[in-house]
Amino acid sequence: MGAWGYLPFENDDALDWLEELEAGGADVVRKALAKAGDRYVEAPDGAVALAAAEITSASQGNPLGDLPENVTDWVTAHGPEITAEDVEMALEAVERVAGEQSELAELWDDADEPEWRESLDDLSERLRTALR
Repeated sequence: MGAWGYLPFENDDALDWLEELEAGGADVVRKALAKAGDRYVEAPDGAVALAAAEITSASQGNPLGDLPENVTDWVTAHGPEITAEDVEMALEAVERVAGEQSELAELWDDADEPEWRESLDDLSERLRTALR
């Protein structure tokens, strides 16, 4: 796992995906969230889904503090395209990536880094706030 931190944009998979994000609108986020589908979630797909969930939260006015500049620019340009249904999809994606059928969850649990799970709890709460 090419990660240097537990936050959504602190890994190679998410940063590589940002290039795709810059080239598209909300559909790119939706496709990334769908990568955490009803099956075993491989680590790269989980990392991308978490980045997309973070962008979804930021698009609803609940960002994680400092976002990469290109993410902030995307949210400014395309954030209004993100719907309540997308927020629900993002919340489900976070739950799947945090679940038992997730390689990323296995890797972080093996690393004994509780901050990762805490960051997912925070992201889930920010997404729930957007649904209220």
